[in-house]
Amino acid sequence: MTARSTHSADVLIGLAVNGHVFSVAKLGPGFVVLRNPIAHPPAEAELTLLIDGYERRWKVELIDGIVPGGGDTRFRSV
Repeated sequence: MTARSTHSADVLIGLAVNGHVFSVAKLGPGFVVLRNPIAHPPAEAELTLLIDGYERRWKVELIDGIVPGGGDTRFRSV
């Protein structure tokens, strides 16, 4: 019998908009779900994805802005 090793990655996702960083609960193709959204008009933002110490950042445009209680926050890369 061989021992199995399991690994659970440490993942952090953030969305920075005009100096405010939102915690992201879910990241999908072209959308995020924010943990504690507050209203914000359409704007440029930056997504940060940190997996086990490896960081990736990219600029996005919030198509509809942020709508509290609105579900998905849509974006497109710029």
